[in-house]
Amino acid sequence: MFSKRSFSHLNKFATIDPWNLSTKDVGQNLCQGEWVGTENYVDHIDPMTGKPMLKIPNTSMDEIQPFVDSLHECPKYGLHNPFNNKERYLMLGEVCRKTVEVMHDKEVFDWMVKCSQRAIPKSIQQTEAEVRVTRAFFENFCGDQVRFLARGFSNPGDHEGQMSQGYRFPFGPVGVIAPFNFPVEIPVL
Repeated sequence: MFSKRSFSHLNKFATIDPWNLSTKDVGQNLCQGEWVGTENYVDHIDPMTGKPMLKIPNTSMDEIQPFVDSLHECPKYGLHNPFNNKERYLMLGEVCRKTVEVMHDKEVFDWMVKCSQRAIPKSIQQTEAEVRVTRAFFENFCGDQVRFLARGFSNPGDHEGQMSQGYRFPFGPVGVIAPFNFPVEIPVL
């Protein structure tokens, strides 16, 4: 079922075959833009069979310093601050456009569905819906729409000239822990 054709988008990023996973397949952590291993691994159990499906990192406290260092490298004003990095929003609009293009590729869509199903026991209909909702989010944010991520608010304060302002972009370092039941949709949205 998994064929990396020469013209497929999958060739650019797919590193696993979700239809044929085994304990020979080993996950990694992403740290400072690099995929890195860990000292110990644990079996990830196939939700459909109850048997080991692949190995995933079991990162210990002794191994977290590179992750902490990476967080400290992020400036306090954040990497996505539209006041200091305006061109980033045009680039993110292009990223969304390319993501939509790739997600409309049937082979990629099916691969994403199967990858998600291998991690969480959901029906094909539920998993396809999750990937479709995620694709629709990216469709909505193509082009200038990403600028709305920087939308803010202001409220008058208690004293003359005082005002509070809030912005939707992250200040400083940010981490994402994906919920088990929506491993694609919730982190993206």
